[in-house]
Amino acid sequence: MSKEIPVACCHTVYTKSQREEYKSIWEELETRRISISEIEKGYQYQFQGDSETLRLVNEWVRMERKCCPFLTFTVIACNEEKPIMLELTGNEKAKAFLRTEMQEKINMISRVDQEN
Repeated sequence: MSKEIPVACCHTVYTKSQREEYKSIWEELETRRISISEIEKGYQYQFQGDSETLRLVNEWVRMERKCCPFLTFTVIACNEEKPIMLELTGNEKAKAFLRTEMQEKINMISRVDQEN
């Protein structure tokens, strides 16, 4: 029987410079994000399909899985003409955690979409 990993984000796994790198990568990804949508077990991000964005997504996942081991990360990438999908999923507690963390971003995106 596998032990359930607690749903808790632990940013203390990073040094100060790693936290700065993490923040920088995420800020850059935010500028490349196309959308966020809710899926059955979590959320799916859509990013531009270029190879630099794919590198950033993979770097972010490498770092994020250290502080949030309760999440499952799925990166879907085809050719550069198609968006990169990043799925963050987990159990019901993980999805509730993501919902709380994501709601402000989703609301902001929805407002921008409604204005356009």
